[in-house]
Amino acid sequence: MTISKRNALDMWNEQFSQFKEKGIQYFEPNSWLKSYLPILHDRGFNQVLEIGCGSGNDTRFLVGNGFKVTATDFSEVALSIVESNIPTVQILHHDTQNKFPFEDGGFEFIVASLSLHYFDVSLFKQILGEVRRMLSDKGLFLIRLNSVNDEDAQKVHVIDRYFYSIDSCRELFEGWKEIELGEHAIDYYGKEKIVIEGCFER
Repeated sequence: MTISKRNALDMWNEQFSQFKEKGIQYFEPNSWLKSYLPILHDRGFNQVLEIGCGSGNDTRFLVGNGFKVTATDFSEVALSIVESNIPTVQILHHDTQNKFPFEDGGFEFIVASLSLHYFDVSLFKQILGEVRRMLSDKGLFLIRLNSVNDEDAQKVHVIDRYFYSIDSCRELFEGWKEIELGEHAIDYYGKEKIVIEGCFER
């Protein structure tokens, strides 16, 4: 049985509070975004929106590579960690399933790492509509999602989460230009996790 949004928020805040007490911990020393730096720099991109920044793993990498980052998250505690450790970032407390308070075409690329697989297909498509709206012409969306081949796909979860294959991801991104799409094994807090990773052009 899944829990309510309010309880989910409490759970995320509690989890990030533990991170805050232990000191910020970055689970990927070499960010998955590193491989995309050539295309981002070649296109002269600077303005990025990060959806679901968590405690700032990717945020730190993006700022360290010269990008101007706006980071959002559902958890106020997560945002407080980012604000304390990466003060140059603009942060916004935001529920991703709601409309974003940003102008059309305001970002050159958008990043969402393991933050959108908590939404069902209907909501996911709604969020993709918002992503497309906020991207500039030829803007890029970099995304990672749970893979159906990850061992967690066979478990029951307290918070709803969905798992994707290459084909089901392509279906979601119908109408986008696929730059890259694949399945990868990553080190996630010391444990192997299988993810779908993609780069799509508006």
